[in-house]
Amino acid sequence: MGSSSDSIYYSELSRLARLCRTETTILVSTPEEADLILIIDIYETNWYSNLRRNPIWKQWPEKSYAYQEGNYPVPFLHGLYSSPPNSWTGSGRFRACAYPVTQLSFPNPCPPSVEMSAGPKDLLFSFSGRASHPVRKRLFELVFPTEDTVIEDTSAYDHFHCTAQQRTSASRHYWELVRRSKYALCPRGSAVSSIRLFEMMETGTAPVIISDDWMPPMGPKWEEFALFIPEREIGSLYEKIKAHEAEYIQRGELARKAWEQYFSSENHWEFIMASLRHIKKQQKYPEIVYVRALVLLLVQSWLRPKIEALKWRIRAVIRK
Repeated sequence: MGSSSDSIYYSELSRLARLCRTETTILVSTPEEADLILIIDIYETNWYSNLRRNPIWKQWPEKSYAYQEGNYPVPFLHGLYSSPPNSWTGSGRFRACAYPVTQLSFPNPCPPSVEMSAGPKDLLFSFSGRASHPVRKRLFELVFPTEDTVIEDTSAYDHFHCTAQQRTSASRHYWELVRRSKYALCPRGSAVSSIRLFEMMETGTAPVIISDDWMPPMGPKWEEFALFIPEREIGSLYEKIKAHEAEYIQRGELARKAWEQYFSSENHWEFIMASLRHIKKQQKYPEIVYVRALVLLLVQSWLRPKIEALKWRIRAVIRK
């Protein structure tokens, strides 16, 4: 591990392993001894070159798994990613995870549950975020029939590159908006998933997922507490959520229970291990096949965002 990012990943994953009471994890000093190797020194800007220089992955590809929290996963290495597209499910090589390391690196701490449940819920739903995808841009264009919604374009604010004072002020406003909301919109942004989804679950706020290619992390019964709105039906967003207004308390409580069971610090390592075992059981072809096809996977990962951008341009023309 050579960078501060590596150190944060290692420290947080080690902490989660120590907190877990259902999994006995022993850290060993050499890859030969390991039953499982987590590859964490992988970055979106140099995926291909980093992996080619990684001798451990080359020698033990079957037991080497990626753990990566980022917007742009690539299909080079099986493992856990925060935003793998659902279209990758077929190979059995990938599962989705949450964002515990990101929450450390760019904190937006959830207020106490007592504070979040105080006062009336005067908003049917809300959203505050950047215009980082055509889905969100379309959302900002919508006009809703009543005043019980708040939709804010915060593109001028960059949570990942700002001062501590700016972050504190933005965080205070963000959580106040959530506190007033019965439902919270979780549209896809640069990635198919969003840290916002797990923040809402932690607060006990029912999420509305707007992301057609979102891969659900295994474990929670998502349909029990989350609403799902297809991207093409975003124009009828208000009516679809209004039809479930009376369910917001129950859905919020179930969302909180799911967060505690799978994504809280005490239980997150068990979730990670169960997800990796699922990959090991479900993967259709040995990982060495993909190691030898690395160049083809590189081309595929290069083409995917361009094809998606073309689809959205076509949709925009049709809509006009």
